[in-house]
Amino acid sequence: MLDIIQRLEAADPRRGLFLYDDFIGPPEVVPYREFPARVAAAAEHFRARGVTPGTRVVLPFETSSAVIFAFLGLMELGAVPLSVKPYILSTPKGPYRDFLARIHERYGASLVLDAPSLAGLELPLERLPLPPAGATRAGARLREVAPGELAFVQFSSGSTSFPKGVPVTQENLAANLRMITRHDRRTSEDRVTSWLPLYHDMGLIGGLLTCLAVGNDLLLSQPASFLMDPVGWFELISSEKVMGSVIPNFAIDYALKTLKDLDAEAVQRLDLSRVRSIYLGSEPINIPNLEHFLALLAPCGLRRDVFMPCYGMAETVLMVASVPPGQMVRVITAPNGQPAISVGRPLTEFEVRLRAEDGRVCGEDEMGEIELRGGSLAPSYFLDDRPLRGEDGYYATGDLGFQREGELFITGRINDRIKVNGQSFFSADFEQAVERLSFIRAGRTAVIQVKGRLVVLAEVNHPSALERMEQSRQQVCQSVLESVGVTLAPQDVLFIRYGQLQKTSSGKLQRRAITEAYEQGRIRTVTPMELRADLFQMRAQRLVLGSVMVARQRGRRWMASGRAALSAGLRRLRPGGQRSDGP
Repeated sequence: MLDIIQRLEAADPRRGLFLYDDFIGPPEVVPYREFPARVAAAAEHFRARGVTPGTRVVLPFETSSAVIFAFLGLMELGAVPLSVKPYILSTPKGPYRDFLARIHERYGASLVLDAPSLAGLELPLERLPLPPAGATRAGARLREVAPGELAFVQFSSGSTSFPKGVPVTQENLAANLRMITRHDRRTSEDRVTSWLPLYHDMGLIGGLLTCLAVGNDLLLSQPASFLMDPVGWFELISSEKVMGSVIPNFAIDYALKTLKDLDAEAVQRLDLSRVRSIYLGSEPINIPNLEHFLALLAPCGLRRDVFMPCYGMAETVLMVASVPPGQMVRVITAPNGQPAISVGRPLTEFEVRLRAEDGRVCGEDEMGEIELRGGSLAPSYFLDDRPLRGEDGYYATGDLGFQREGELFITGRINDRIKVNGQSFFSADFEQAVERLSFIRAGRTAVIQVKGRLVVLAEVNHPSALERMEQSRQQVCQSVLESVGVTLAPQDVLFIRYGQLQKTSSGKLQRRAITEAYEQGRIRTVTPMELRADLFQMRAQRLVLGSVMVARQRGRRWMASGRAALSAGLRRLRPGGQRSDGP
């Protein structure tokens, strides 16, 4: 990675990192040519504070230039950043402190980068100050690294257990970056945007580091900016002539809620014709929502072949397979009768096979667990003597799928498999069917199997759904029957209080923890009065978090409309100040 950073010294001075607090104000611009000098200065700052090669530093990866250069500076020093989720204001402090304490105990990290989000928190680790803002060491040459040297540690999603540390070597990092940038064929003239958090592999590798590797512009914004203003993200793509991005499926579902309320004229003002490749991954893809999204934005010039469903994991640095640019999304019927979407052919560096429940290697169109070998696969988890791979070099991913004509289709996780009358389904099949209903909150449903019963745990978005409880339950059962072909018992459809469905740092449901909470009687159903209280609290939090952003959005849009009116008036003026449309 350091040789990539060093080469940026010769980059076009117009190319760089554009950091947005939101989609409204002007960005902080860091030309790529400054990167080597700023990385060297960050390394010197840490060296002066006693950080040495091999020192393990917990790094709450906020989206800021200070933390990005701290991350790269630790790498230049030979220290080991452990990339973790930053503290978020709306979350409890206790569990976050406990998480850092477990990282400290498990991995022997005694320092934590003193990122701004940690202000006011009592921490179980010693704080390591951030480098001074804008510090540089002009003319510095970054060191050469050995291929097997540890670059940083990233963490698995933690959907079934405490997140596992994955050691990312310089060699594996460089290899996966080459695979990604070769696959999407981007150039230094392109512009890419991302709002994904940098503690997640899609945000760090797919969003940030691939852009450094190619030297193309990156328009990087805060994750909260998309949540508060999804339309603003599309406006940024339109105005800044963006070529591509990397997003989870959640972004499609979330954006639809806002886009469908826009009038046709507002949609047509967007110009998405330059977008040619958006990686789409991280979680099961909601196929009907994807089709709706493409149809809705077709008047903006968004091409139907723009999305590139992909598959990857922290254990391989990031990408394993992806649909190539310019290929239409392929949807077929899986062996279990449910629709499945192709994630393309595995990259040539990886060997992929599937293994059935009885241990056989699967043939064409047979569903089984995906196993990987080669490529940028890690040999083991960080500080864990147990090999990641089996004796034949294959890693059992825990993901289920099948292959057809060389393409890979992902159907779910082994732990998410649900068997009904001997037929295999997946939790996502049921959850997407439930979330098609307008009164169900998107991304807030978990379907679990307990002693042979299917139980739906869902959050609703309006008290009226609770006031007509039996009708709402019947609608859920009917949607599942029509979509999946499985009959649910209405009494097993539970509408619950907000905030009980535990998720990983990457937004995946922690199904094991949710099932345990249900079995132990810790999942609470909700009354209309409680739901009104939950909605009031949620709106209050959004008001606090979004008030400044909304004010800036309104101000900028008001100024933009004022400038447009002024320009129109000036265009009507003749030379000498006479109006063209009369006295």
